[in-house]
Amino acid sequence: MEFRIESYTGNILNKTKNHLYIEPCKELKHVVAHYTITFQNSENPISEGSVLNLIPDVSGCFVFRFLDEFIVSVWGPTTKVVTVKNDLNLVGSKFFVEFLPGGLYQVLGVDISKTVDKKYELQDFNQELFDEINNRIQSMDSFDEIIKMVNKLLTREMKKNKIEKSIGIWIENIARENLNVSAKDIADSLGFSERQITRYFNRYVGLGVKKYSKIVHLNKAIEEFNSIKFTQIANNHEYFDQAHFNHVFKEICGKSPSHYLENMSDFYNEIYKF
Repeated sequence: MEFRIESYTGNILNKTKNHLYIEPCKELKHVVAHYTITFQNSENPISEGSVLNLIPDVSGCFVFRFLDEFIVSVWGPTTKVVTVKNDLNLVGSKFFVEFLPGGLYQVLGVDISKTVDKKYELQDFNQELFDEINNRIQSMDSFDEIIKMVNKLLTREMKKNKIEKSIGIWIENIARENLNVSAKDIADSLGFSERQITRYFNRYVGLGVKKYSKIVHLNKAIEEFNSIKFTQIANNHEYFDQAHFNHVFKEICGKSPSHYLENMSDFYNEIYKF
C-alpha cells in the first residue's frame, strides 16, 4: 500500500522540505491542530543514522503508516523530548493527525494521564475504529480520500466524548493565550475544588495545570528563538530571569537553550499546536 504526496490536491497551511500541513474540517477545529503528510525529498539530503528530537507538546497524535501491514500508532501527550530515527527520506509518505491539548481524549474517550509519554496502537483503545479505517482505506488511492474519511470518523467519535465545557475553555485559553495559571486560579473562577480541576486536567489533557502551563510556555518561547535574545524571551514569557528560563528549558528538553539554538536541525517543534 502506497500513497504519494501528489495525491493530495486540497488547501494547505504550509509546506516544508518534507512536510505538508493541512487544516482539518471546521467541526474538528477545537480537537485537531492539523494533519501532516510527510514525504521523501531527494533535494533535502538527510545523513544516515540521523535522529530528530521531538519537543514536548502535551497533545498527542495518530500516525498512519502504509507498510505491507497498515498501522495506526497512537502517541500520548509528551512531557519530555522524544528521540526518533529521522526516516523522512527512507520510507514513503506517512499521515499524522496532530491533536490539540484535550483533543486525544475527545476522540478516544480514555483517561489521557495513562497515555502520557507512551506509544500504543489504535487497536489498544478502539478495535472497531481501527477496523473501519483499515477496511475503508483498502479501496482508496489518494490523500484527498483519506482526509475526507478521517474528518468524518473523528467528528463522529468526538461527539461521543464530551469535555466539561468550562474546563475545555480553560484548556484552550491556556494554550492560545499562553496563560500562567494554577489549579487554584481555575477552581476559584469556576467554583470547583482544586482536586476537581486537577482530576479534569489529568483526564482530558494528561497532566495537571502547572505542568501543562509550563510546557505550553516553553513551546511559545521556542517560537521566538530566531528573532530575539534569551533575556527578552525570558521576560516575554514571565520567567523570573534568564537563569530560570534556562533551568526550565533543560528540565523539559534535556539540553540548554543555547545547545538547541546551535543544533536546531536536530530538533522538531510542532509550531501549529499552540
